[in-house]
Amino acid sequence: MEGGARKPSTSQVNEGEPAEAQSGAHGGLPMRSIFSRAALPAFTLCLGAVFAVPSVSHADSDHGGTGPLADTHAPAGVMFDHMHKAGGFMVGFRYAYTSASGDMLNGSGKASDQEIIDNGCKPHTCSMTPSDMAMNMYMLDIMYAPTDWMTLMVMPMYMSHDMTMRPLKSSMSSMGHMDHMEHMDMPMDERSAHGGHMGGHSHGTDGWGDTIFGPEIKIADGPGYHLQFAPMFSAPTGNVDYKMNGTFTHYMMQLGSGTWDFWPSLTYTGRADRLTWGGQVLGIIRMEKENDSGYQLGDVLQVTGWGSYRFANWISASIRGLYTEQGEIEGHYNGAHNHSSPPDLQFNYGGRFWDIGFGVNTVVPSGTFKGLRLSAEWLQPVDEDVNGFQLERDGTLWANASIAF
Repeated sequence: MEGGARKPSTSQVNEGEPAEAQSGAHGGLPMRSIFSRAALPAFTLCLGAVFAVPSVSHADSDHGGTGPLADTHAPAGVMFDHMHKAGGFMVGFRYAYTSASGDMLNGSGKASDQEIIDNGCKPHTCSMTPSDMAMNMYMLDIMYAPTDWMTLMVMPMYMSHDMTMRPLKSSMSSMGHMDHMEHMDMPMDERSAHGGHMGGHSHGTDGWGDTIFGPEIKIADGPGYHLQFAPMFSAPTGNVDYKMNGTFTHYMMQLGSGTWDFWPSLTYTGRADRLTWGGQVLGIIRMEKENDSGYQLGDVLQVTGWGSYRFANWISASIRGLYTEQGEIEGHYNGAHNHSSPPDLQFNYGGRFWDIGFGVNTVVPSGTFKGLRLSAEWLQPVDEDVNGFQLERDGTLWANASIAF
């Protein structure tokens, strides 16, 4: 299926419904990339060349003759969490679904339609706002360990974004509302870019996203603990120039960052009998000042910690806390774009977010599919302090499947 912008379609809007809500993006490091995008195919070929005859991996090896254990991998939503023994090979599939709906937020409080109209698109005037949004990510997870102290990883992904918009309702008097409409900053080209609808409508994009690759490096390892560093990179293979009727779509609807990015992470895991625990600090640093469309997503900092209990060798359950901080978008689209809804403005991206996760990990202990892992995790928002005006988050579902050889 060829990725691209999906045309908007009308959707019924309940006028009595206070539908508003968000998603976030990120701040940036003004450093030019020293990498060439042409280097990605060469790297992929080199990585494929080192894939050798697979053997039993460290994370999936028999533990004291008990066979693979469910809790040797972190909860489903944690990446860069484990390594493999020399010659170990793993292939996996990750799926993530993120949804946002409900109230529009300003900071940590609910924002009224009038507040969004007046302040959500400054110095312009907002006429529309999101009522719900969804993002789907489909990731292929490939890992190979040329040595015991280093595991290589590459992760291409396919993405889709969908958004439903609704018109904002002014709380001004009848006369004031007419005066407001006379000065509303929504010229005909912007109305056309929203599919020609002044009422509710939906639109979306889909296609290949950015590609993550790099090594995981062992720092320390013992009977009850493991510490590793993963200096990952993200190649800008996702489009950042999707348009509707000749106008750039919302920043959050683009399929990648458009810049070379550095994804460093430090991960610690420990275990004692049926209990396991871990923590990770991860960053995303933009290595270019702007992408081909003229802007730069904000930098990201994530801190997470988890604990799990193994009920049997083949199943464990986990609980996890997650803090995420994202910066605003820097720069500006370098072509025609809207200023009629909060997602059109750079200051309405990023913020500080707190989540709690509940997960289950399983592994096939024996037989033909020995070592096949299935895991799932639900991340429930606990609190958020958004930049500008954004849609309230519903949560994120992670589902993974992998097998090592």
